[in-house]
Amino acid sequence: MVGSLLMAVLPSLAVTIVGALSILHIGRAWPLRAADDGRPIGGPVLLVGILVGMIPVFSDLNPFLAAGAAVIVVVGLIDDRIDLSPWYKLLGQGVAATLAAIGLSSLHLISLGTAVYLGSAQRVLTFLWVVGLMNAVNLIDGLDGLAIATLFPPLTALIIIASSLGSSVGAILAAATLGALVGFYPFNRHRGRLLLGDTGAELLGYLLAILTLMILNRGPEGWSILPALFFAAVPLSDTAFTVVRRIIRGQSIFQGDKRHIHHRLAIRFGARKAVAILAGTSIVSSGIAFLLWRAGL
Repeated sequence: MVGSLLMAVLPSLAVTIVGALSILHIGRAWPLRAADDGRPIGGPVLLVGILVGMIPVFSDLNPFLAAGAAVIVVVGLIDDRIDLSPWYKLLGQGVAATLAAIGLSSLHLISLGTAVYLGSAQRVLTFLWVVGLMNAVNLIDGLDGLAIATLFPPLTALIIIASSLGSSVGAILAAATLGALVGFYPFNRHRGRLLLGDTGAELLGYLLAILTLMILNRGPEGWSILPALFFAAVPLSDTAFTVVRRIIRGQSIFQGDKRHIHHRLAIRFGARKAVAILAGTSIVSSGIAFLLWRAGL
């Protein structure tokens, strides 16, 4: 399994670095750029890197899951190019999440210490989980390097779990994603030259959602929801805080602002320390998630 993981990580990392350097070489001719500061958006590079890393198992990936990823990439590309309205973006996310729910139809129940049978409601839960994480990762991508830094720990732990279970598709998909993030991070960290954009951030949220659903599924015993919540604790907590705050203030939940947890930390400690604090929090929450998984919860 170690050799297979390396064959996913290394090509993904290399292709992502080459792709990022190519975008910087193209310069102003690159069509995807941030509206506020004009920096190029490199989300498509992540997609290519992940696809290359997944070549050994791509044919084994459920076609509905692949279709869902394709939909969210297209939505992200359009949004990065022309700035879609929140409702059109949510519609696209809904289509991607629906495809994911169909692809993961074997998930019949949740395990939270004891089995809770859901029946047809499991698809609704899958839909909400995928939509929630796509938006959560997108919202936390508010500081350079933050989204990537907070995803390193859960992806690493998920690779370990998938490998121990012999889940080659889950392990290699997580490894390919990790390799792409490692390759992209030097260009995205503090004052980075490339941004993830909606294309990259929403794709990462989608992948984190389906990886937790695939890898943490114990079969007849159900899906381990508690470890999954801890793996996604950092982006989910920021999203929950943001939604509640905007509702209390009578604002639209789609109205952007600079009052996220990471913005508040950046004001107090600086952007670099804010990223380090939240990355450390992700390490702790992912460690707890791993222990909960080992405990059978």
